[in-house]
Amino acid sequence: MEVKLNAKVFINRNLFSILVACNNENEKFNNSKENTENIKLENDVLPSITGEIVNIENGRFLVESTTKKLPDGSPDAIWFSTDDIKSLKVGQNVSVWTSAIDTSYPGQASADKVEINEK
Repeated sequence: MEVKLNAKVFINRNLFSILVACNNENEKFNNSKENTENIKLENDVLPSITGEIVNIENGRFLVESTTKKLPDGSPDAIWFSTDDIKSLKVGQNVSVWTSAIDTSYPGQASADKVEINEK
């Protein structure tokens, strides 16, 4: 009886150690993932789209990507609304940042930041 009890205690201790070790590794992974996501959100380095303004109407502008194509071969495209529409012209190459894009085609979003690029 004593041998069986010691074996159960030994197994339980080892299982507990394994579970604690796995949990610690999982917490490290989750924390590093959260830190990476926070860095991406805080720095917001990459624009949502870079491309050419192909249309301007009703206080919004349409950008067709010069870098991304959809599976059917058509360019990625997004309509953006902005308060500063007067400084934009059809044919300009721009980079645009936004926090959310409606998933229609073309997409629709509010421009958080617009940079006019030299061709």
